[in-house]
Amino acid sequence: MTRIVSALVLAVVLALPVIFGPPWVFFIVVLLVLPWCIFELMRACLSESARLLGWVVFYGSFPFLWFIWQGENQAAYLTLSLLALAIIALGLVLFERRQASGREVALALSGLMYPLVLMSYWVNLRMGIDGRFWMIFGLVCTFLADTGAYYVGKNLGRRKLAEHLSPKKTWEGFLGGCAAATVAGVLFSRLYPLFDPLRGTYALWMIVLLSLSVAFLDLIGDLTASMFKREFNIKDLGSLIPGHGGMLDRMDGIVPVGAALYIIIQVLA
Repeated sequence: MTRIVSALVLAVVLALPVIFGPPWVFFIVVLLVLPWCIFELMRACLSESARLLGWVVFYGSFPFLWFIWQGENQAAYLTLSLLALAIIALGLVLFERRQASGREVALALSGLMYPLVLMSYWVNLRMGIDGRFWMIFGLVCTFLADTGAYYVGKNLGRRKLAEHLSPKKTWEGFLGGCAAATVAGVLFSRLYPLFDPLRGTYALWMIVLLSLSVAFLDLIGDLTASMFKREFNIKDLGSLIPGHGGMLDRMDGIVPVGAALYIIIQVLA
């Protein structure tokens, strides 16, 4: 019951404004969600004495996201480079003082890519042609991939998919998630234009390919979060959402999805 109530609250507070609101509402949600995901990951990965490295990533995410929102990609990646240099310089100081390890400096640097850069592509996706459609498409397919994988895996799962990373995941569950995402993606792509005409024309094979890609990348995102939790021997990356863990525990599946959707659409559309 706690998981259901938390999911409903998330839907009302985050999902509904993102789906029905203007682009700036979506950007405000990104500014709330993404830095918090960074905070949870850095807190889990870094020792207390090395937390300054994590704060560089956390505070640096705001100007980076602002430039992405403004379409100033050169400024965004200049900001990213400056953040990397700041982490390296600070890391050298902390290492010399025996307050941080080289591994922790590397983990802070990786935080610039995961989740910051990967999740920032959701902004690019929303601001592009038919941005609302593709944003909702990605979210719907991710949600249905999760749901299909859970129920098929629970009832029919036999063959372990990644026993060390996530013992409960099965190949049957993954295939169920692919099927659910594909059905959802095709139905959504056919129903959406009835309410909001699309500027582009998207072939059925492209919708199927993108739906399957989302299901696969949702799995990759989920397993990535599981890897961090196994590595640092923690159950959840946070405790913000009762029954779900932290924000990144809830958002892990969508981390790579926005980037992949944006890139594939740029190539195929």
